[in-house]
Amino acid sequence: MEKLDSSDDPRYSYGITINVSPTQYPVVTEVANQLGWTVCTDPEDQDCDVYWQDCALASESLSKFKSFQRINHFPGMYAVARKDHLGKNLKAMKSMFPGHFNYFPQTWVLPRDFNDLKTQFSNKRSKTYICKPEASSQGRGIFLTRRLEDIPEKCVVQRYLHKPYLLEGLKFDLRIYVLVAGCDPLRLFIHKEGLVRLATEPYVFPSSSNLNDMCMHLTNYAINKNNPKFEFNSNESEDFKGHKRSLTSFFKHLSNEGENIEELWAEICHIITKTVCIVQPLLAHLYRSSQANDTTNAMCFQILGFDIFLDHKLRPHLLEVNHTPSFTTDTPLDSTIKKSVIGDALRLLGLSETNKSDYYLNHQTHFLNLATKKPKEIRSLKIEMKEKYNQYKLDIENQFKGGYSKIYPKEGLNMYEEFMLAARDIWLNTLGIRPKHKEKPPAPPPPLHIQKPSKSPITITNRKKDKTSPAKSRSIKALSDPVIKPRLRLPVLRASNGAFIQPKMFDFSEPRISLPKD
Repeated sequence: MEKLDSSDDPRYSYGITINVSPTQYPVVTEVANQLGWTVCTDPEDQDCDVYWQDCALASESLSKFKSFQRINHFPGMYAVARKDHLGKNLKAMKSMFPGHFNYFPQTWVLPRDFNDLKTQFSNKRSKTYICKPEASSQGRGIFLTRRLEDIPEKCVVQRYLHKPYLLEGLKFDLRIYVLVAGCDPLRLFIHKEGLVRLATEPYVFPSSSNLNDMCMHLTNYAINKNNPKFEFNSNESEDFKGHKRSLTSFFKHLSNEGENIEELWAEICHIITKTVCIVQPLLAHLYRSSQANDTTNAMCFQILGFDIFLDHKLRPHLLEVNHTPSFTTDTPLDSTIKKSVIGDALRLLGLSETNKSDYYLNHQTHFLNLATKKPKEIRSLKIEMKEKYNQYKLDIENQFKGGYSKIYPKEGLNMYEEFMLAARDIWLNTLGIRPKHKEKPPAPPPPLHIQKPSKSPITITNRKKDKTSPAKSRSIKALSDPVIKPRLRLPVLRASNGAFIQPKMFDFSEPRISLPKD
């Protein structure tokens, strides 16, 4: 058989190709050009090395990917990205670990928590609540209220944090960029750079007269940029001016104010890690079920945007998690920060120019080799390949981490494993599945107490075993109380000679005798 010349097949071409057709952000193309990658805009091309899209990823779509390909989403990230799922999961974890999961505002997910929310309005003192749609972004549909009748039947309600840490009299929040580089096992990185997003109206405590002033209470860029007071950044070097500032300049400002920024940053890292632990069991399950033969744990990566609120005591609170953070570059500061976040993430993938060609040249031989081995040998080979690739990833991460720093796994952080086990139990319980590590052997069935029949001469005892007994049958219906049908008996007659006679009943179920017609 003539050997194929790899130089004539486009699949064996060298170089890294990224498909940007499913994204609306030009900054991804700019970063790819800086890396020297080939940019593809054909939505039908299914052979690129990297796919960058703005929408979520379904597990069915992931199963179609080849082992050399990468995509910037994990299936199942909705468990923390949607506001309703995040609220339910955080509340479930808080009930199990009250001392660790108390970093988010008091939350009610309607309609399931309506009765609990209703009790909050029984007090004479009015409280302020913020209502959010279940799955929206950029501040759409968010409003403040103090009346129960204003709240929709289906939404997420949170207690409004009315004592913020102010920056020049303005309320603000922090946009922290986090890279999920693997889910099984979990690998998390946090970028040193981020954004500080300020409101455009001086903050005043909420009252009935100012609840509708969204530019005072909300820090979303999509809302405040339409305010004439919004000051755009015009120079990337002036990163602590205007209504959008850099994270590093903000921490420098706090340090000059005498605040302990190391402790604050460590607490933010803990919040982020604990939140991702909630979704890790679901991510790992969907990843393994979609790519059962993959040993790299690297086909998916994702940049998350964590919105962190600081109260007047400089304590961080989690507001929400964005699975598709905006990469719009309206200002020079935006462009610098987001290019760094995206570029450092792509370098951390550790892609080689020969990944695609090696796959097409060797994958058939690899599977033929597996077909000749026993199951035990296949498992050992997969473990060996996984350990080898994990070591390769460690070398890449140390060499190309850029502005990212690893926050998980780390030495001495065993409590996160406990959080992931608890999150797994919560997830399985929602599916109606009992966790294996807590499963107990079924209890033996209770003994059957059978009353002995009387030895009356007119009673016939049946000594055969009851084949429909719950102890012998596997049917679910047999576990319920048996239905005893009454037996029709005619009265006993006494003959003239003193003997007792049991009359026979006619059985009308027998076929009738048909008489011949004349």
